[in-house]
Amino acid sequence: MKILVKYGLDDKARIDLLADSSILPSGRPLFVPDWATDFVGTLCAVFRVNRLGKCVAPRFAHRYWDALTAGLLTHGVDTAGQAIADNALTRAHDGALVLGQMVNRDSLPDSGILQWTVSNTWQGQLSLEGLIDHAESTLSLVSQYMTLKMGDLLCLCSDVSHSLPIDQVTTVSLQGSNLLQTKIK
Repeated sequence: MKILVKYGLDDKARIDLLADSSILPSGRPLFVPDWATDFVGTLCAVFRVNRLGKCVAPRFAHRYWDALTAGLLTHGVDTAGQAIADNALTRAHDGALVLGQMVNRDSLPDSGILQWTVSNTWQGQLSLEGLIDHAESTLSLVSQYMTLKMGDLLCLCSDVSHSLPIDQVTTVSLQGSNLLQTKIK
């Protein structure tokens, strides 16, 4: 299983791979590692690949995913608020991607908005409008370099991020239905 993470939504955006041990299912607490003083979460739309594909033409990319969910990609920051060294160990730590419950493509609302709340003190949102087309073009691009397999995940990171204070609960919902909930410890 591959976890592809795209930072930014333009054509020059960076795409990274995460280890499958980076996934933390919704409902489990996120334990902040000792190597960072603070953690920041970035809201992502996560698409699940449902078929094998190599060199997928853009017009067929819509056939290669069947569900999506909200994800929370976490990374450590130092006391000055700067990201800890940008390397694979700090980006792909255990629990780096808190993954919500998958929603089948057929039951998605036409214009859904992922609503993110941190203990009723902060809110952010990410509109799914346009993201689906962007995900499909990214799947087509990635399939030129590596084979897509069933169960692979594509995370499209937004610019919606916030500090994750310890002992706070963070939730992400779609149209009022909770997809993701985790406590920061």
